[in-house]
Amino acid sequence: MIGMASMGQSVTVLATEGNEISDKGEFDSQFLRGLGQDVDLSRYARESRVIPGDYELDVLINGKDLLRQRVTVTEEDSSVEQHICFSRGEVESWGVPVERLPNQQNVAEILASDCIVVEELIPGATFSMDMASLRGDLSIPQAYAGTVKRGYVDPSEWDDGINAIILGYHANAFHNNPDSGDSSTDYNVNLNAGMNVSGWRLRHNGNYHYNDTNEVSDYTTQNTYAQTDIDRLRAKLTLGAYFTPGSEFDSIPFKGVQLGSDTSMLPESERGYAPVIRGTADTNARVTVRQDGNVIYETSVSPGAFVIDDLYATGYAGDLEVAVRETDGSEKSFTVPYASVVQMLRPGASRFNVIAGQYDDSELDDAPNFAQATYRHGISNIITAYGGGLVAEDYSSALVGTAFGTPVGAVALDVTLSHADEIPYTEKQLDGQSYRLSYSKMFNATGTNFSLATYRFSSEDYLSFSDFAQVREGNISSNSLRERSRYQITVSQSLGEVGNVNFSGLKRDYWSEKIDNTTYQLSYSRSFHWGSINLSATRNTEDYEEVNTYMLTANIPIGDSGTNHPTMSTTATFDDNDVHSVRTNLSGTMGENSQLNYNVYASQTVNNDYDTHSVGGDINYRTSASELGATYSHSDDVDQYSVSATGTVVAYADGVVFSPDRAETMALIHADGAAGASLSNGMGNRLDDDGEAIDSGLTPYRHNTVAISPKGLPVDVELEATSRTVTPRRGAVVRVDYATRTGKPMLLHIQDGAVPFGAEVVDGNGDYVSLVGQGQVIFLRGDHDGLRVVWGEDSDQSCLLQYQLPRGDDQTITNYQRIEASCTVE
Repeated sequence: MIGMASMGQSVTVLATEGNEISDKGEFDSQFLRGLGQDVDLSRYARESRVIPGDYELDVLINGKDLLRQRVTVTEEDSSVEQHICFSRGEVESWGVPVERLPNQQNVAEILASDCIVVEELIPGATFSMDMASLRGDLSIPQAYAGTVKRGYVDPSEWDDGINAIILGYHANAFHNNPDSGDSSTDYNVNLNAGMNVSGWRLRHNGNYHYNDTNEVSDYTTQNTYAQTDIDRLRAKLTLGAYFTPGSEFDSIPFKGVQLGSDTSMLPESERGYAPVIRGTADTNARVTVRQDGNVIYETSVSPGAFVIDDLYATGYAGDLEVAVRETDGSEKSFTVPYASVVQMLRPGASRFNVIAGQYDDSELDDAPNFAQATYRHGISNIITAYGGGLVAEDYSSALVGTAFGTPVGAVALDVTLSHADEIPYTEKQLDGQSYRLSYSKMFNATGTNFSLATYRFSSEDYLSFSDFAQVREGNISSNSLRERSRYQITVSQSLGEVGNVNFSGLKRDYWSEKIDNTTYQLSYSRSFHWGSINLSATRNTEDYEEVNTYMLTANIPIGDSGTNHPTMSTTATFDDNDVHSVRTNLSGTMGENSQLNYNVYASQTVNNDYDTHSVGGDINYRTSASELGATYSHSDDVDQYSVSATGTVVAYADGVVFSPDRAETMALIHADGAAGASLSNGMGNRLDDDGEAIDSGLTPYRHNTVAISPKGLPVDVELEATSRTVTPRRGAVVRVDYATRTGKPMLLHIQDGAVPFGAEVVDGNGDYVSLVGQGQVIFLRGDHDGLRVVWGEDSDQSCLLQYQLPRGDDQTITNYQRIEASCTVE
């Protein structure tokens, strides 16, 4: 550590070994003298001095848990102690039992403040910050240590964003020009419109279509709804036209009100399903959790029983191998079965959904009203129970089910009972049942993954609610197409370096005379040093007709590896009906940020000796305002063209901003005078003439880093910061303002007078502007009044800085300009 003192002072040097001070010396500040004068270095006399501001740090808690957290360093002036501040949300993620802290009144006051200092909140706690590695070490006494909540973000940090009008669009015009007959053009615009007002998100999704041949236009509304968050329940409230979840009952469209859990509001360590690991340690031990040979979790535990309940959900990737390594080097291990189906939850976790409304189908004259409720609860590592009910006029259904996690896989079994009165044309009631069985398992020994296997059987008198709504209307065809059973399976098998094999199958049959339909597909893929291949065989059976289709695809990169190298892809297809086709594509990207995408192709199809050829291509170019596209294709008897535009328009109180992306959650970036600067999201978006841009694709309820790259900035503009952290709610438009300094950059060289290295340059108000560098050179941006150089408190330890700006055309500069200056002692 180094501390500095003013003239006649010394710089204190502390040599450390571990955490103990082993030696102490002093460094004479006169070594930094400049032309016989000393600079006042007292502001550096304290250790661990940090420039005030916001920082993103990797914080290690008690030497074992690592969290990415945001801290704020504050100081009233350079002569007082600095404070390292945390937010309440960051503190809560440490898992500290706040109710056990002494002096609860003081604790409440500290937690309510914007600056929570660790040492003031938790007795005996310490925090140190290493700016070189952007890391912090937090030590919490064992009496107040708790279970760290990985990925936790306090709801108080969730940002509603600004009031704004949002319009996402995808517009295209498709022109068809056959060799015989009339040409035609179709125009289509898909719209995603919305408005954010005071925490409410109003949304409308629709599609407009027009054909110039028959001059028919139509607009189709998909849904219109309003939505807001209910933080305490970790749920969202929806009013209007929306859809029900499909985890228990089948998903259906409705108009009404819905209140349901939103898992994106939960920390990653509480989403999905992951088992709780319980074990014991004889000493201070290191616990390592592996899955399929990969380390997914590691922590230190104290002697005695331990519990790990914050694993991230990892899908269907196999059992967990837990190793406990003791202080003496001995190790013991055990296996925790891990298989999951979508219905499973962690022990103690719950999900709910409640709906009241009307079935939404424009084809129905009398859509039924209904109410539906579902609930799931994780009882233990092994069992999750779930159920629900739906009630409507002349109809009701109930569901009950259980999901099991076993050593041989995860199984979910449920039954749905339905009751319907006064069915048209039969004048009778129907009572039926539908049974569903799901299975999932990853077999580590063989690398076989049954990612989804489902069987459903429905009795002849079973009606889902959507079936009932159609039958009630008198739609006999819907009644005759009721499903009897369904088999669905997806299996993947890794063959190591040899490749991968995947199999999927779907078989459906009905209670009517309709013929069963079945689809199976077997595929093989492998990568080589020169590219990759994929082989597939598909069998489709419908109406007694069985068709086998075989496909071979080869992908070959061309040229040296890199971002913009093109790829050639050739696909050959043939089937039992003597239809053969070959298609070759050449695709790639161009531009620094791959903003241009292109694809050209040629194909040939032979069908019973009828030979057709076609060629074509498409191109897409991404600007900062919109993504533009065009296509062309030519075949033996028709030419086709199309153009398209995609993007989002955001209107708010201060203006309108355009973006080439269609996204749900966004940041509106504003930086005065920074037109041309690019966003650091890798997409190539740049700030417009007003210094604004949209950064799309933010993750709701999580910390998102929004950054600007100085590359492309005008030379006379400087960003005071290039990165900010935002935590938006779903669908929010969060405004992020970046402060800028505007002015011509200059290097002032003091040619007379004596000013020491490190002296401060302040303006007429005494505010800091710059420092004196080596060779008595000062970097300045823009013009300032009354600049003075200060290196001490005495009257002879400051001077008035004087210089002359270039005139006329000399002010038009494209680089830093060196200007001679003088500094006169007052």
